[in-house]
Amino acid sequence: MVNRLGGLFTEASFWIWRMMQLNWAWLAHILLGGVVFGLFPATGALFATTRRWLHGELDLPIWKSFHTFYKLNFWKMNGIGSVYLFLGALLVFDLYLVTQLKGIIALISTIVIITCLVIYVFSFFYMFSYYVHFEQTVKQYLWQPFIITLISLKQNILIGLGLTVIGYLLYQMPGLIPFVLGTLPAFWVMKVALNRFRQFRVNE
Repeated sequence: MVNRLGGLFTEASFWIWRMMQLNWAWLAHILLGGVVFGLFPATGALFATTRRWLHGELDLPIWKSFHTFYKLNFWKMNGIGSVYLFLGALLVFDLYLVTQLKGIIALISTIVIITCLVIYVFSFFYMFSYYVHFEQTVKQYLWQPFIITLISLKQNILIGLGLTVIGYLLYQMPGLIPFVLGTLPAFWVMKVALNRFRQFRVNE
């Protein structure tokens, strides 16, 4: 019993240390790219690392593998991310415009745009997991996450619930933010997305 508890404690300690290292690598590489240019490639590297963990590669050198992905995908991830940011800004601007109107048309338009925003948010998360899992063209990286969102209601609910719990946890314990702000959401989204991707392969 004592040995089992000791083993569980050791394993938990290793996972906490891995999560902390990965989060620091993520934050450091965001800063390395001047925040604006560092966010997307750093987040892509974050998802790539969690994917490898979920495939059993728990002993990989975190900083080295992270930086390698970051360098190799820097401009491609920024290009894809820029398109997503533009689409998001366009939807938010449209929502602002329709909220200035009144009447049934404004109400219907607001509901449609909010629905599009929800689809967009989930597609944004799927984009990173899809990018690190599949070798595709830029065009496919842009539109496939939207298709996956539309046909993955169960996974969307799981992602939403998981991120809500993580967000609540960080809100209650803000001291955890420097240690798991990026890693916990990325790990959860990647885990759910991987299970969905495996279903695609079975159905092919």
